[in-house]
Amino acid sequence: MDDGAVDNVAVDYELSLAEPHTHLFSVRVRLHGGTGTVDLVLPSWTPGSYLMREFPRNVQDFEAHDSAGLPLGWRKLDKNTWRIEGGSSSSITASYRVYANELSVRTSHLDDSHGYVNGASVFVFARGMEGEEARVRVAPPAGWRVATSLHERADGTFVAFSYDELVDSPIEIGNHRTIVWEQEGLPHRYAVWGPGEVDETRLVADTRRVVEVCSRMFGGLPYDRYLFILHVAPDGRGGLEHRASSSLLVSLSWLAGDDYEKLIALVAHEFFHVWLGKRIRPTPLGPFDYTRENYTRNLWVVEGFTTYYTDLILRRAGLMSEARYLERLGEAIARLQALPGRHHQTLEESSFDAWIKFYRPDANTPNAQISYYQKGALVALALDLEIRRNSAGERSLDDVMRLLWERYGAEDVGFPEAGAGGVQSVAEEVYGGSLEALFEGYVRGVAEIDFDAHLEAAGLELLASDDADTPTGAAKTATPTALETRLGLRVRESGGSLTVTHVLAGTPGYEAGVNAGDSMVAVDGGRATLAELGGRGRDGDAGDLVRLTLMRRGLLREVAVRMGPRPERRAKIGRVEAPSEQQETVRKGWLGAVARQVDVIGDGG
Repeated sequence: MDDGAVDNVAVDYELSLAEPHTHLFSVRVRLHGGTGTVDLVLPSWTPGSYLMREFPRNVQDFEAHDSAGLPLGWRKLDKNTWRIEGGSSSSITASYRVYANELSVRTSHLDDSHGYVNGASVFVFARGMEGEEARVRVAPPAGWRVATSLHERADGTFVAFSYDELVDSPIEIGNHRTIVWEQEGLPHRYAVWGPGEVDETRLVADTRRVVEVCSRMFGGLPYDRYLFILHVAPDGRGGLEHRASSSLLVSLSWLAGDDYEKLIALVAHEFFHVWLGKRIRPTPLGPFDYTRENYTRNLWVVEGFTTYYTDLILRRAGLMSEARYLERLGEAIARLQALPGRHHQTLEESSFDAWIKFYRPDANTPNAQISYYQKGALVALALDLEIRRNSAGERSLDDVMRLLWERYGAEDVGFPEAGAGGVQSVAEEVYGGSLEALFEGYVRGVAEIDFDAHLEAAGLELLASDDADTPTGAAKTATPTALETRLGLRVRESGGSLTVTHVLAGTPGYEAGVNAGDSMVAVDGGRATLAELGGRGRDGDAGDLVRLTLMRRGLLREVAVRMGPRPERRAKIGRVEAPSEQQETVRKGWLGAVARQVDVIGDGG
C-alpha cells in the first residue's frame, strides 16, 4: 500500500458499479484548477492490440457541470472528443456511462459476477493533462474488492502518475480468488475470476519459475509489484500485456490436464512483454496517440520474438522437455510452410498493416498474409541459431535482447524503426558481422526460411512427419483431414454439416473453383463428413477425380477436383548423425534447462 501524498492531483476519477447487471459503468471525472474550454478524449484503441475498436461508441448519458454543480455547455467535436465550455469555474466535472458487455482482454466487461476495466475503453483524458497525476476511486457493490497494479493509498483510492499508466493498469472488481506470493522481495498476485478449480500451488510454483528465468535473463525485475488477472470462461482465449500486470483469458480446460501447458505458456508470453513490448519497444509504440493508428514495421519483433521466447522460457524453467519443445517447433514450421501467403506478404508489411488486416481475417487471409507472431518467431529462431553458430555458442539472441534492454528498455525510450540503433544494427553488433542477407530475405522479403541450414548449427534436421493428420502432445489443434490437405481446402463442421472456410491458392480445389462459403453436401455421392474426408484422402492416388456436391447461394452444383499428391509435411525435428562438438555445445546452450527449482514461499487468501 502506497501512502504517498497526492492531495494536489489534477484529475479525480470515480468509477461506480451500482447496477452491474445492466453492464453499465458510471464514470465521473473532475478536473481541478481547469478553466475555459476543455476537451475530453476517449481512445479508439488499446495498446497491445492494433485495431481501431472505437471505444467511444459505448459511451452514453454524457453531462458536464461546474464547481457549483451547474450544467456546462458541451458538444461533440469528433468521434473521440467532447468539448466542454468551462467558463471561469475552478473545476469541471464530467459524468457518463460506458456499456461493457464484451468479455475479452482488450475490452471491458461488467455483469453481476464481476467488473473488468480496460482503462482505454472507460477513462477519458483531458487534452493537455495526459502527464498529470490522477486519483481513482472505485465504488464496488457490497462485498466486492479491487485488484489492480495501480498504487493504492491508505484511504483505498488508487493513483496513476499519468494517463498512460492509468490505461496500462487494468482493474478487476469482484469476488475473485486472490493468490499472493513474494519474489525477489516484491509482491506478486493472481486475481482469478470464473469457474473451475485452480491448482494454486502448481500455478504459483510454475509462475515463479517463469518470473525467475526472465529476471535472470535481464538482470532483475523492472517493477515494484505485479498482478496477473486470470479470467476463466468456457471458450476463453487471449492475453494482453501491461507494464506491471497482464490480463489472461483462458478456457476452463486449460486449468488441468494436457491443456495446462497452454495456460503456463500464456503466462510466459505475456510476462516476457514486461521487457519486450512495454519497455523495449519501437519508437511509434509509446508515447501513443490514442485516437489514430500508431504504425510500426516492428511488430514482428515485439510479438514474434516474444512468441519465440515463450516456449524457450518453459524449456529453461524445466516446464517443457527438449523433445516437447522440438515437437512444438516442428509443428510451427509446418504451419508456416502450409500458408501460400508466405510468398506474398513480408514481415514488415504484416506488422505495418496489422491495423487493417491481422485482426480482420477473411477467406483470403491464408493466401495473402502471414502472421507476425508466427513467422516472426521462426525468424527469431533463425537469427538466434545463426548468432550461436557464428560464435560457437558464445553469444545468442539473449545478448541482443540484453543490449536492447540496456540502451532502450532501461531508459524507457523507443528504439529506431530501422537503421543505426535498430534491431538489425544491434543484432549485427552482437553477431560481429553483417546480417543483411537474413533481414533482407526473411524480414523485408519473402524468401523461404532455410530451416535445414539454421537447425544444422545445433546438430538438428527437419524430417518428414509420419503422422501429418494426427497432432500429438498437449497443444492439440484442429488439423485438416487428408482430403482437405490434398485438395487445398479447409472446412468447418457445425450442426452436422460442413462449410468450406478457406481455399488455398495454387491447390486443386482452388483451380477447380471451390469457393469459401460453399456448403459441402456430398463427396463422390456419399454424405460429406469429416470421417469421409479423412478416409477418401488416405485411400486415393494423385490424379484421382473427386466429385464434390456443393451448395452455393441456395443452388446445388457439382465440382470435379483432381486429388493432389500426399504431402510430405516436414514437421519433425531430429538429431543429425554424429553431431560435432560445436553442434552439441550450441544445442545444449540453446535448449538447456537452466532455472533452479523455486520453492513457494507464500500463498494467498
